[in-house]
Amino acid sequence: MKFLNPLLFTLLSVVVLYGCSENKENNKEVIKYVKTETITPSVEGEKLVFNGYIKEHSLTTLSFRVGGPIIKLNVKTGEYVNKGETIASIDKRDYQLQVRSTKAQYEQVEGEYKRYKELYEKDKIPANSYEKIKSGYLMAKTAYDNARNQLRDTDLKAPFSGYIFGKMTENFQTVGPGVPIVSLMDISKLEVVISIPENLINKVKNSNRNFLSVENSNVSDLPINIVSISEKTGNDGMYEMKLNFNNDTSYNIYPGMSAEVTMHCDKQSGTLKIPATAVLHIDDNNYVWLYNKSTHTVKRVRVDINKIVNNGFIEISSGVNYGDIIVTAGVNYLQDGQKVMPLKKSSKSNVGGLL
Repeated sequence: MKFLNPLLFTLLSVVVLYGCSENKENNKEVIKYVKTETITPSVEGEKLVFNGYIKEHSLTTLSFRVGGPIIKLNVKTGEYVNKGETIASIDKRDYQLQVRSTKAQYEQVEGEYKRYKELYEKDKIPANSYEKIKSGYLMAKTAYDNARNQLRDTDLKAPFSGYIFGKMTENFQTVGPGVPIVSLMDISKLEVVISIPENLINKVKNSNRNFLSVENSNVSDLPINIVSISEKTGNDGMYEMKLNFNNDTSYNIYPGMSAEVTMHCDKQSGTLKIPATAVLHIDDNNYVWLYNKSTHTVKRVRVDINKIVNNGFIEISSGVNYGDIIVTAGVNYLQDGQKVMPLKKSSKSNVGGLL
């Protein structure tokens, strides 16, 4: 029996192993990486800039609901007060006496009312007798409740947190109900007031991105919201618009400051646009590759082109819809049903999309 030369046997083994390896590589499915983009509605718009001024959210004049001499008014103009804090007080002497008097009457009538009610429920007294006692009881209770309310009203409390803008009276001055005592300014929110000319009023009504800049406070591009637009022009022929924002002490923005408002009057375009690099031209027809997220495959679909627009985009009339994912690069090297993997979006900290 003859044996193969050891060297020849080794060479044959290498060839066989190489052939098997090559077959495995040929059978392995190659997944191509592609650049994709989701078709979204295009936005067209205009940026408008207006000058205005800052205004407080509200400026309220506070007064007592009862009258008498003021015995406490210790707040100062510009002082900050919290909601519920006592701003001023009226002499309580007469009101305390009224409470004691009405309380005694109420307690006396209350006892009698309870006795008559028990008798009435047992049918031992007529209804008209019971109704008279009940009426007297309700009148006494109302007088007592009113006296207690008036006593509470001798303290003037802040209805909201804010700054004392002005004082109209002084300590020991006798005032009547409704006489202005102080004015309280709420700046938890601030408003921006601007004037809009007639030719721009319809544009600004569609504004959905508005930003505030206050140069003297080093504030810029602060998002603000439209509150109201006047229904008619003022004496200057302009419409008044108010916008507001939640104030923060770090902004250092105060009522009376000059401000600038930038309004982006965006509107959604009715045309569907895709990158020109996504279009594949075959035999006078135009196609794009649709990416299927479920199967990770691409499918070629025919599209109709209206026109080429600016910035490397093409306007499409049919074939694709908003929300479709299309391949935007390397479209000449794909096949129907081919498996692909979208490239990750690159970022400032991920240059080239490698991470």
